[in-house]
Amino acid sequence: MMIWNDLRSFINDHTSFLISSHLSLDGDCVGSELAFYWYCTSLGKKAVMFNQDPLPAKFAFLRDAGRISTGKPPADGFDALAVLDCSNLRRLGWDTAASAAVPSVNIDHHRDNTLFATVNIADRHASATGEIIYRFFTDEKIFFPSYVAEALYAAILTDTGGFRFPNTTAGILRICADLAEKGADPSRIYERIYASYSSTALLLQSRVWSTLKFFFDGKVCCMEMPLALLDELHALYSDSEGLADCTITGSDVEVGLLMKYTGTETHFSLRSKGAVDVGKIAQKIPGGGGHSSAAGCTIKLPHGEALEQMLSIVKQELR
Repeated sequence: MMIWNDLRSFINDHTSFLISSHLSLDGDCVGSELAFYWYCTSLGKKAVMFNQDPLPAKFAFLRDAGRISTGKPPADGFDALAVLDCSNLRRLGWDTAASAAVPSVNIDHHRDNTLFATVNIADRHASATGEIIYRFFTDEKIFFPSYVAEALYAAILTDTGGFRFPNTTAGILRICADLAEKGADPSRIYERIYASYSSTALLLQSRVWSTLKFFFDGKVCCMEMPLALLDELHALYSDSEGLADCTITGSDVEVGLLMKYTGTETHFSLRSKGAVDVGKIAQKIPGGGGHSSAAGCTIKLPHGEALEQMLSIVKQELR
């Protein structure tokens, strides 16, 4: 059991919070931000949620998600910075220099967390940052409403890959059962996140699927998405979310790669069924990192050269 004195004192000692998370928002950072935002405002604190990237449409159903903004407030508009589900300040994607002097709290479960904040609550064994916040609420006997239970359930659901990743433990399932008893609707949340795509999103996904390739006797599966395709189809970047998980659905696949690229830069979303640690692969690229089953990195090369470099790294990790 964690000791929460530092976190509780940090929140009590400050009156206004800027809450932020990593680039390419996922369910864990969104759900965690919403839960932390609720707690701060329930105490009468001022809180603003800001992220560099926009909210993916699939998470808009969560209460207060519309309050997440891409408009950064002035540096002097808050007296504390709360960074959730983000292993280092660089991954925020925005210039934190003006906020460097502001006291900060870092709540995260990534194993490569750099402990950059004034108060660091980092648990690499947690399945999601949402799990850490849940444990804080329950250990401290903080009652939270059903819509917060929904946000925390969404956080855990997505960071376990829909309960498919190896971090899906008996303990995490008991937590989700408790969240369901507190008002989270598992069926509704699953449908909104995994089964509610627009026609444009489905068309985008079909085009990405058509790029499917296999390497190393089928052990590596790769799909690609030129970012220019978004303009061609009038699609959103978030319409591609979830495709990386599809790269490991093949029976013989050990590593999945989804490439999203411009003419000069290639971002890789990496997935694994567990035999290969893709977090370690991503860490071999400057700025890359993540979990053993899901990670990401960016190589500042055209996609052909970037893929060649990535495959050479992956090959070394295959059995």
